[in-house]
Amino acid sequence: MAFIDHLRLSVRDVPASRAFYDPWLRVLGFEPEPRDDDGAAWGLPGASAWLILTPASRERDHDLRAPGLHHVAFAAGSRALVDDVGRVLEKLGAEILQGPREYDREPDRYAVFFLDPDGIKLEVIHAR
Repeated sequence: MAFIDHLRLSVRDVPASRAFYDPWLRVLGFEPEPRDDDGAAWGLPGASAWLILTPASRERDHDLRAPGLHHVAFAAGSRALVDDVGRVLEKLGAEILQGPREYDREPDRYAVFFLDPDGIKLEVIHAR
């Protein structure tokens, strides 16, 4: 049984968020999925794993210190994939918070932390 079936995020600007998410999700093996609304979606073939973006109904900055979502971590199959995502994020001009590097003094955890266009903290991690 999977830990999470899907993640749905409300974003201010779906086209801008699609342009941000698409390149690095493809590095992780996700493929775009058609939507019948104004959102965007990607699925991981052969798994029940989805990311869905929908338009936000109001403007508000994300605050990772407030009650609610702190960050979302996406699994990578290797350190090389984490590095690949890091390079894609640099090309996108993403705000990279840490990495790609080992963290928490745990050599089996290698990750990059970054913010999406709405300030949502994301992580791509390879853990042995």
